[in-house]
Order: sequence, then structure tokens, then C-alpha cells
Amino acid sequence: MVSFCADIDRLFTEEPFLDRCKAARDNGFQSVEFTLPEEVSLGQLGDAAAYDGLKVSVLTMPADKSASAFDKKSKRKFIETFDDLLDKADFLECKKIFISGKVVSETTFDEEREAFVQALKAVAPRARQNGVRILLGFKNPIENPDFYPASTLEVLEILDELNDDKAFAYLFDVYQSQMSEGGLSNTIDGLISLIGHVRIAGVPTGEEPDAGEINYDYLLSLLEMQGYQGHVGCSYTPRMKTTDGLKWMKKYV
Repeated sequence: MVSFCADIDRLFTEEPFLDRCKAARDNGFQSVEFTLPEEVSLGQLGDAAAYDGLKVSVLTMPADKSASAFDKKSKRKFIETFDDLLDKADFLECKKIFISGKVVSETTFDEEREAFVQALKAVAPRARQNGVRILLGFKNPIENPDFYPASTLEVLEILDELNDDKAFAYLFDVYQSQMSEGGLSNTIDGLISLIGHVRIAGVPTGEEPDAGEINYDYLLSLLEMQGYQGHVGCSYTPRMKTTDGLKWMKKYV
């Protein structure tokens, strides 16, 4: 059976941040993922995230902090940020940290990409030591010009260079993939061993996954058939109130 995770950076935003965990659990979610808010104390967050057996599936590093990995001059700052996030992940019993890419100019691409890879290599040993996997994904170039990584291939090239499947995994964002690549079934069939987390949304609207061009009945059953053990993150923008749009999920839970 599919285990759904609520991305509370996008869902239940009608509620104050700390109340979103309760809202997620009350509406059938078994776990949550989010960007750690600076204004919320770890103690408060720990209490909220543990509501009724709720789990924290993924912590997302803030975009500006992730961007520091692309500059060799700020490598130390990135490592410090990662170590702090890793400590918080340990407190929240979270085993996955998502580090996103950034917009990279053509003139500095090689330099910034190399800095990014080296920064990831630098934090890998502590991630392995703590049993945490770093997730890497991409944003489609149609909506995000000059963003890197911009494709599954570019993520795979990074993972190949890092050569450390205990510390790194692929965040398979179905929305991003379908917007620019397609071949979703082939990605699942060929890369299931590398996929550490899945995110879903309707395509092309980015809203609830009950409408659009993706057959989620088939896609979710394929994930199960391939033995996917992780969570499926619901990372979309609700059409109206989050709870009003959750009818789609009832047939899966």
C-alpha cells in the first residue's frame, strides 16, 4: 500500500506552520516533509511532528543555503549548515535531507558545478555515519530556465560522480519529470534502486493529482510492483482549501 507524505510547505498553508502536522495526520497522512523554519524552535517542531505517530520523511535545506554549495568560497558555510541540519534531522528521527540545485549562468557553469560536487562529497561521510541519505533532484527547464540540475540525466551524472549510494539517492519528482521528459514508467523501471523519495502533483497545473495527463493509478501501482519502500510526497498547490481537495487520496489509503 502506498504511504503518502504531506509536503507542508505547500499543503495546509491555511494553518500556522506548527498546526500543519496535526492537519496532515488528521487527514490520513503518515508523514510530512518540509523546509525547516528558522522561527520555530526545534522542541516545538518535535512535539508537532510527533503527533499521533506522525513521522518526518524529508527535511529540505532552504534554497539559499543549498546555493552556497555552488561556490567554493562558501563551502565551509555549506558544510556547517548541513551539519546543523543533520543534527536536527537526528532529533526529528528523519533519515532524508533534500539539497536542491540553483540557477547557474553559462559562463560559470563548470566552476559552480564542480564546487557543488565537491561540497556534496565533503558532507557525505557524516551523512553515512548518521544513516541519512542526501536526496538530489531537478527542476524542469521549461519553467526554470538555467536551473541546474535540469534533467534526470544531469542528476544521474552527479550521482555517478559521487559514487556513493549509501549517502545519496534520487528524488523522483513526477511533475518535474513529466513537464520536460516523460518516460515515467521507464524511469521507475530503470532507476528504482536509486529512488529515495517520490513527489507527485497534477500535470500541467501543479495542483491535485486527480486530474491532468498522468495516470497515477498505474504509476503508483508500478512503484508498489517494483518494491518501492519509501513515501510518496504530495507536493502540489491545492486548488482551494487543502482538505477540500483530498478526496483523490481516499481510494489509496
